[in-house]
Amino acid sequence: MAAFSVVQPSVAVSMASARLSPSPVARLAVSYSADRSTPSRPVVAKGLKQVSSGHRHSRDACAAGSVVAASAGACLAAAAWRRGSLRKARTLRRGTVAVPPGEEQLPGPNNAVEEWLMTLDLPTPLKPVLGSTAWAGFAAALAQMFVVAGLSALGTFLEQERPAEFYAKNYPDTSGLILALGLDHIYSSPVFLILLAWLGLSLITCTATTQLPLAKKAQKLNFRSSAAMQRRGNFLMRMNCPAAATVGTGAVDMFGLSSEGHYVDPTAKSRLQDLRAELRRRGFIDRVDDEANPTQVAAARGLIGKFAPMIVHLALLLCLVGNTVGLVFGVSSEVIIGDGGFADVGKVLEAGRRSKGPLYDILSPTKGLMDNLFVKVDDFRIDYRDDGEIDQYYSKLEVQDSRTKEKLYSDEIYVNKPLRFGGATIYQADWGIDRLQMYVNGFPIVVPCKPIKEEGQRSWGAFLPLELITAKDPSTVKKITRPSEGIVLIVSNMRNVQVYGSDKNFAGVLGSAAGKVETKVEGAPIQFSDEIIIEGGQKLRLDKIVGSTGLIVKNDPGVPLVYLGYALLMPATLLSVLPFGQVWAAVNKDDPNQLLVSGRVNRNQLGFEDEMQSAVLAVAK
Repeated sequence: MAAFSVVQPSVAVSMASARLSPSPVARLAVSYSADRSTPSRPVVAKGLKQVSSGHRHSRDACAAGSVVAASAGACLAAAAWRRGSLRKARTLRRGTVAVPPGEEQLPGPNNAVEEWLMTLDLPTPLKPVLGSTAWAGFAAALAQMFVVAGLSALGTFLEQERPAEFYAKNYPDTSGLILALGLDHIYSSPVFLILLAWLGLSLITCTATTQLPLAKKAQKLNFRSSAAMQRRGNFLMRMNCPAAATVGTGAVDMFGLSSEGHYVDPTAKSRLQDLRAELRRRGFIDRVDDEANPTQVAAARGLIGKFAPMIVHLALLLCLVGNTVGLVFGVSSEVIIGDGGFADVGKVLEAGRRSKGPLYDILSPTKGLMDNLFVKVDDFRIDYRDDGEIDQYYSKLEVQDSRTKEKLYSDEIYVNKPLRFGGATIYQADWGIDRLQMYVNGFPIVVPCKPIKEEGQRSWGAFLPLELITAKDPSTVKKITRPSEGIVLIVSNMRNVQVYGSDKNFAGVLGSAAGKVETKVEGAPIQFSDEIIIEGGQKLRLDKIVGSTGLIVKNDPGVPLVYLGYALLMPATLLSVLPFGQVWAAVNKDDPNQLLVSGRVNRNQLGFEDEMQSAVLAVAK
């Protein structure tokens, strides 16, 4: 039926055919030897020089083994004859019309994405300028990314945007260096921004001078002459296709049999069409020199692997641009709001913007964001675990129009569940004690609290003048004449209040309605959700501990760009490792009855060669 040989430095495959009279079916004799102990790619040039000698040795091996080939061919011929007869019988029973070889309808391309990539009109690549191969090469970009990553890690470890006193206290030996190098605001420092700009310029230059030319070159499916195929490919296959001949005048069916049952040898051109169809089935896109009478085929697969690195660069640029936009135009500010209080969100954001001056006013995409909007704290609460530790704290927030007091939006936030409205994001970040609502002898009073600076513990204190406690009606007291006399209230959580009398002795603990009695302090009247008697019979009762919520209000216009960049980066990185393979097939100009097949691939060469051998075997059978 057909004979072909594959010759390369370490792999040799030969196939010979013999017409055994009087059987009308071709006998195939196959011999295969493989020695892949040494890779073939490093000696491609040497191997290609050995094509002719390897082919001669293949012919000699086939001639010497003709007896074995004949017996093996007889077995194969019998099986092929039975399969062919059954297929022909099924074809006749279905009533279909058999089509001669080479005239079957080619399957359509099954790789629409790569067909589309093939038609893209890419811009003209740039030539390397100003030594860009050095400062914008892979090694330079890798070094830049390591430096940026190191500075980012340092910024995560070292607290940012703190006052100078903080660094002097916590880093006494290195505070001067931290402030001098701008490490207290790494992400907005000129050094960090210059590194980001350099990395972005390197990515753009690498794309325009390296990746873009490679993609444009991969788009070109150039045809190869017989000599070029032997020079440029990783392997070379020869398929001998005898001239078409029939015994009789009947029509030829799709199995190579005439209507009179005689075998017809397919021509090299028909084999070329069969190979083209097989390559399409394997996901290749192809082009021919002449659709009506093709003699050359050029095919490629994995074009997306040539475009994916440019998408990776684009994704990295989006991430860099997004981070830079966030660093320059982003806003972050913290505000403490008492339960029931409110804050002007626009002013909070304005106070927290990182950039000042005319550049921000002209270029900022979020200038004036959330002006005339208030955020009100409807309720703040803390849930405690049984051991007394904080489990979670919640803030029920309401966004209002500051002019009409109209409610625009409301939500309850907690740690890791922020409120998003109008481009701003409000996070639950901190908490505090704002005031105490109490009763003195049945009269309501409000006692404001102030934080107490104490190492290792957060506490708030309040002072209740003795004149208010001893008065029949605290509301009638207009002026405190003895400001140093009174009781001290200490609050460290939202469940109880420690009371110290005017004599500075511990008087007891008042508990809120949400508090639980776990233990009692010996010698002290512990009365939760009840009254405590102090200062000669005065009744003091706790109504509510009113907390304050610490909110971080942020706006980062670069976040959408960063999200888009990462969404592109992950799949593009995976696609960039796909192998790009090319296959060329042509009718040998020196021997019109011989078909040459060659190809090359940038990854997994041995697997690609095995696949191409399988493709040629599928066509040769």
